[in-house]
Formats: sequence, structure tokens, C-alpha cells
Amino acid sequence: MLDTTRILRDGALLSLVASTYLLVLMRFNLRIFLGHLPKEIQEIVPPRSAKERWMSVLLGLLIGFPLTSALLWRTATLGSHSFWDLFAYAFGVLFIFNLVDLLILDWLIVCWFKPHWVILPGTEHIVIPNPYLHHLKEFLMGTVGLVIVGLAIAALLSIQF
Repeated sequence: MLDTTRILRDGALLSLVASTYLLVLMRFNLRIFLGHLPKEIQEIVPPRSAKERWMSVLLGLLIGFPLTSALLWRTATLGSHSFWDLFAYAFGVLFIFNLVDLLILDWLIVCWFKPHWVILPGTEHIVIPNPYLHHLKEFLMGTVGLVIVGLAIAALLSIQF
């Protein structure tokens, strides 16, 4: 049976931890997120350095949270979850974070508050047409990616080991 309370709780926990982590990274090196910035900005700033590319790869480690949590959930309930329960759990936890990322980090902080540290030096004059739409598109692409990640986590956890 699908445990929506656990999905909401774990999604909120991931959102809190990951959002804090992302805000710290944004504050100290926004260039890590260069690939997620609008093309108008990407076209005028130098590409990421090897160190910045490596640091952006480390962001992918956030995927370990729903994987570990789903594994613990499966183990605690003696593996009684179907493939689709595991998928719904992994996708749900990640989707909650994706939604928090869109609403709080992207729309509220980046688009509305616009603190000076979310603007790369040399791009202050760039006007992004409808930045909210840019972030919505990123959110939708991320959601498609989360379906794939959720399926991979469910497949991995469905293997009896």
C-alpha cells in the first residue's frame, strides 16, 4: 500500500536539506548552476571550469536520499512493496523537492527577491523575458527526468538482495 504520509515527510525532509545545500552553493558559486541559467546569460559568460563542472556533478548525489530512504522503507516493511509502490515513493519524494525548488528557490528567491548573489557579475544588464516561464520549463524537464530516476530506483530496489 502506498504510504503518502511517508512520501510527504521524506519529500519535505529532502526539500529542507537539499534547498539549504543549494542555497549555500548558489551563494558561494552561482556558476555551478550555469547550465540551468537562461541562454541569454550562458551566451555571455565563460563556460564552467573543470572544478565547477565537478561540483555540479556532486549535486547529483542528492539522488542518494530517496534511494536510501526507499531501501530503508522496503527493508522495514519486509520488502512487501510492489515495483509501482517503490516507483511512486521515489518519484513522489523527488517531485516534492522539485516543486519546492520551483516555487521557493526559483520563483520566490531568484525571480522575485533577486538578491545580488543570484546575478552573475557582468550580466546585471541582461533582461530575461519571462524568467518564471524559464524556470517552469526547467521544472517540467526535471519532472520527466524524475520519472526515469524513479523507475531506476524502483527497478534497483525490486531486485531481491
